[in-house]
Amino acid sequence: NDADGVKKLLHMWELPVPVIGAINGWCMGGASWYATATHMTYASENAVFAQPEVRHISNTSFFWVLNAGYKNALRYSLTGDHIDAAEALRIGIVNEVVPHDDLIDHCFKVVERIALVSPETVKINLAVATMGLEMMGLRNALLLNAEYKAMAHSSKREDFERHLNEARERGGMRDFLQARDGPFQPEPFGPRSRPAT
Repeated sequence: NDADGVKKLLHMWELPVPVIGAINGWCMGGASWYATATHMTYASENAVFAQPEVRHISNTSFFWVLNAGYKNALRYSLTGDHIDAAEALRIGIVNEVVPHDDLIDHCFKVVERIALVSPETVKINLAVATMGLEMMGLRNALLLNAEYKAMAHSSKREDFERHLNEARERGGMRDFLQARDGPFQPEPFGPRSRPAT
């Protein structure tokens, strides 16, 4: 159920304690939605974000728009293009990029700094931010997101789906991904932005 996915994201968003995402490696599709729904998000230099599922008739999440801004979100939500950690920082879906080996320690240092503030104050200030966004329409935007998700999944073009299914039958998931992503290569950012050697 599409509304259930939105409820899970909202549940995390509405927790009375900050949720900090530590992103290392590939953060694709729904994983990127969870990463953008965390209250703070830190990435290693190895992080790659994308919504490649839009390339085979799927939807984006309003959390991309909330974090990246309208134009940046559309740039990556309409193409499924990959972005590396530096681009994720530039457009605002992560707070900071840190070295791979320091990622978890860095996140715990942020947690320790937050813990220096009284828990009641942290809870109130988190509510100011999250509930303020909800009063501005975040909840309604996410519920509308669920409705459009259902529409996106039911809008499959037979010729397009047949092409991808034939590729999968011919060579499994590797051929499916090549048929879906091949026309988009090279990606503008990340490890697939460089020609294969």
